[in-house]
Amino acid sequence: MAAPSTSQAHTHRDFVGSAIGILVFLGGIALLLFVFRLAFEMFSVPTNTALDLHKGKPIDLGAAGSSLTVIILRIFLLLIMGLFGSWIANRGISLYTHSRGIKVRVEEH
Repeated sequence: MAAPSTSQAHTHRDFVGSAIGILVFLGGIALLLFVFRLAFEMFSVPTNTALDLHKGKPIDLGAAGSSLTVIILRIFLLLIMGLFGSWIANRGISLYTHSRGIKVRVEEH
């Protein structure tokens, strides 16, 4: 008489998937650091310089308005780049965690 076959689930770690997940995560972190550096450089510029205002000269509303528009556009782009950097880092974490516990069924006779 043959013994009944049983199946067990073993976890198998995918090293290539883990390495790719870590690299994608580190790429996302590098993008976030780049965005933070750009934001720091942008916000460390004095307001007079950013809006092209000079002491003792009358305010040119056209030039100040266009400078303000450029600043708002840069802030919006920094937000978008930050969202993409965090999204990429999150995907790297997902790749890493999903490649750590791949279940493989092993049939025993």
